[in-house]
Amino acid sequence: MNDSSVDDTSDRHGLRAQKLRTAAAVVVAVVAVAAAVLALSRGDVENPPVSEAEFPSELDVVTTTVQTSGPIHTPAWSADARSAYGREFAAFRSPAAGLMFDSGAYGVVDGGDVLVAAMGLPNPRSYSLDDVELVGIDVSDGAVKWSASPGGIDSCASRPARGELLCLDPYSDAPAVVAVSVADGAIRRIPLPDGWFPFAIESDGDSVYILEGNPEDSESVLHGGTVDALADAWSLPIESFAPWEGVEGTLIHVDDERGVVTLGGEAEFFETGTGAAVGDLELRSETSVVDTGSGDEVWQLRDPYATEISVGQTRYAQSGDSITAADIGTGDIEWTWPLPTGSDGFPASGSIVEAESGVYFLDSDSIVQLERT
Repeated sequence: MNDSSVDDTSDRHGLRAQKLRTAAAVVVAVVAVAAAVLALSRGDVENPPVSEAEFPSELDVVTTTVQTSGPIHTPAWSADARSAYGREFAAFRSPAAGLMFDSGAYGVVDGGDVLVAAMGLPNPRSYSLDDVELVGIDVSDGAVKWSASPGGIDSCASRPARGELLCLDPYSDAPAVVAVSVADGAIRRIPLPDGWFPFAIESDGDSVYILEGNPEDSESVLHGGTVDALADAWSLPIESFAPWEGVEGTLIHVDDERGVVTLGGEAEFFETGTGAAVGDLELRSETSVVDTGSGDEVWQLRDPYATEISVGQTRYAQSGDSITAADIGTGDIEWTWPLPTGSDGFPASGSIVEAESGVYFLDSDSIVQLERT
């Protein structure tokens, strides 16, 4: 633990001020464009010399093509940010990304028959997302089932835990985990143990994992356990160094009773049940976890803000002014969906995500169900 920075309230607020100053100077742009390249090939036929009598009257040329276009697609439904929020200039954001300083990331938390999104008013002067609300979108028709005002939350776990979305409120005088019911938006606050200064949160559907401390002093700690018994959670020191401006993106990944913290370019693996450190695993790229003994990839970390994903035998990709669905085996385009024009007058740019209920396109203005499962 970092006794020098989090033991008392004044030190915690000093650390808060340091992070606020640093984060306010950083603009995080999460915009990516994925390109899908399809080839058109023509086979050349070579013939040996033949006499005039043997020369065929017609020469058959074999041509191989790949389908490069498809029918225009009609999505199942679309939810509009301004209508859902009730204010002009309102925008959707990912609950799992930085909300206090507006990361600009587009995503949702999959709650089964409900998708939970964050909404607010982007403030370009302070790089913040003002008046944040959470909203539950009905996956059957895109209607708003509920909306809730969670207060000054910064980020949420990427999946619910026991039916609640768990979010961090680290900056208030009484730091807490804010638990929001996925079913109806009901809110409750769970106080954080004294001395914790959290900056990342994740869930595996049952337990919660909170990273807190001061990465600039290489003194962070990961805690894991049930949200209603945080004082009894296990603890794992994380000694990676990272400046506050480098503390961004998804820092905690969990899957199949294992987890990894990616901080400051380093990876610390752990058992989700006990917090015990795990050896023989290495992060070889931003997403590929490899068994160091066999060299085999054993885990592919999920990118929640992808512009291209594969679901079954279909690859969904955003390129230019459209999204295409293509057969992975043949490369043939199954359909094309022209992207709507954004509030800036250009084709929308956002994320493509898979949820239990279907495949979605997400941007600042809308949540669109491209296909149902």
